[in-house]
Amino acid sequence: MAVVFRKSIRKLELSEEEQGDRWSNEDTLPVPPERQLWGPLQFVELWFLVNMNLSSYSTGSSLMANGLSYWQAIVVIIAGNALAALFAVLNSVSGASSHLGFPIVSRSVWGMWGSYFPILNRILLSVVWYGVQSVFGGNMIYVCLRSIWMDIDDRIPNTLPANIGITSAQFVGFFLFNVLCVIFIWFRPNQLRPYFHGASALVCITQFALLGWAIATSNGWGSVKTTSSEIPPSQLGWSMCSGIMSVIGSIASGILNQNDYTRFAKKPSHVTWSQSLSYTFSGNVTSIIGVLVTAATQKQYGHGEPLWQPSDLFIAIQDQHGSKGRAAAFFLGIVFIFSQLSINVVGNVLAGGLDVAAVLPKYINLRRGAYVIAALSVLPNPWQQLASGSTFLAVLSAYAVFLGPMIGLLCVHFYIIQRQKFHYPDLYTGSSKSCYWYTYGVNWRTVVAWCLAVIPSMPGFVNDANPALYVPTGAQHVYSLSFVLGFVLASVIAFLLHWAFPVEYPSITELEREQEIQGIDPMGERMGAVDVAEGRTEKKMAEASVAGVGGP
Repeated sequence: MAVVFRKSIRKLELSEEEQGDRWSNEDTLPVPPERQLWGPLQFVELWFLVNMNLSSYSTGSSLMANGLSYWQAIVVIIAGNALAALFAVLNSVSGASSHLGFPIVSRSVWGMWGSYFPILNRILLSVVWYGVQSVFGGNMIYVCLRSIWMDIDDRIPNTLPANIGITSAQFVGFFLFNVLCVIFIWFRPNQLRPYFHGASALVCITQFALLGWAIATSNGWGSVKTTSSEIPPSQLGWSMCSGIMSVIGSIASGILNQNDYTRFAKKPSHVTWSQSLSYTFSGNVTSIIGVLVTAATQKQYGHGEPLWQPSDLFIAIQDQHGSKGRAAAFFLGIVFIFSQLSINVVGNVLAGGLDVAAVLPKYINLRRGAYVIAALSVLPNPWQQLASGSTFLAVLSAYAVFLGPMIGLLCVHFYIIQRQKFHYPDLYTGSSKSCYWYTYGVNWRTVVAWCLAVIPSMPGFVNDANPALYVPTGAQHVYSLSFVLGFVLASVIAFLLHWAFPVEYPSITELEREQEIQGIDPMGERMGAVDVAEGRTEKKMAEASVAGVGGP
């Protein structure tokens, strides 16, 4: 039996061309020069692709469902996206300069073994977010099927428990959408680039058409302006702060692993202004359209209740407008299926798949990792996370609590503690010979900083998860600042701990001297230290530059 098991495991190993060692494989190595092809246009395309989808739309519309008026929700969206763009750019430069992905950069911050903590957290987020995006996409397939068969719920009787958050007919849509995702995941993202371009343009046009229709058929702008806030004035400011954290939380997992995208950049300057402008514009447009459409349609189609989920709005259109409504809902559903396929492929193939590959580099590459994410996505029951607008915002706020400190740690390490330098061989050396080994493979300073930065927001987080538990008002207010507070606290505490207990990172000269002693040619196949402050690679970069750098 043991022999059969070992043979089965060997069959799962990657091919010799892809396979590396315990700390690396083809997908986790620095991007070689011939693949550093992303310029400003590609990063503009990336954010239009990421933001032109139903989750961004629902982030805005759910603010309405949570009690804010249309103008208050718009203020929250603009402020949240401005901060999110700032954090995204800050965490992008290290990848653009070093051409390293998030899992490898994390080793310099958390230690060789400690890096598994943020990587596993990012994998969990990929699983959860993949599931949520698939629910949105599945709902659109359900809308399309309902346009053809209005009695689809009778044709497919519901046999699922009422508290699961989905019917049998809706689950068919979810299943079919995941079949489409499995097909798309097989292709590398660059092979699907023409599709991504077309889908982004089509979704953008459709969103504006939907907005124009909603305003034109619902008493014009008057229907929007009549919406008012349901939140008491004394709580309004804190509610808006909480909404801003939810807006940041909706993209926080993407900000965390920005290096997975920016490692393909031609030069660091290509990821700054291009991302600032494209993220701010695309994020604001999609979310604000969600707010305005929800405000304009809540009286006519929602009987006074904001229909924050697009699928609910499209179903109401089907019910009220007969064959014309069914046709409109069908084509709207098709367009948004395109958008959800785009975000699931890009957000989980390039992100979650690479993270899984970093955990098991001998057996998992980027494509296999993406399939692992897809297979696990049903476990967190993503349907319940979309049960209501307040539940959806609570999920987004929860991301902010834990990811804000992680992003702060990445930024303070790169810009201040490590002075924008990476020592490449050490990032792939799993022993005390690596300067990133720290203490038994874990940088305890980072662990302490992250824990202390998370603690202030935990009482509010617990209260948000279970409102029946009493938490002082002050603690709830702290939770309303969770992402920004965690980012700042983690950065400051990590800097102070590294100042009090300094780590000796080898200089370029010291590293070269050590390589000479070991008989390694610093200008040869392996990569020496890189000064990325000026975006200048001082050693020869080749595709196999660190393939041979392993453990003891």
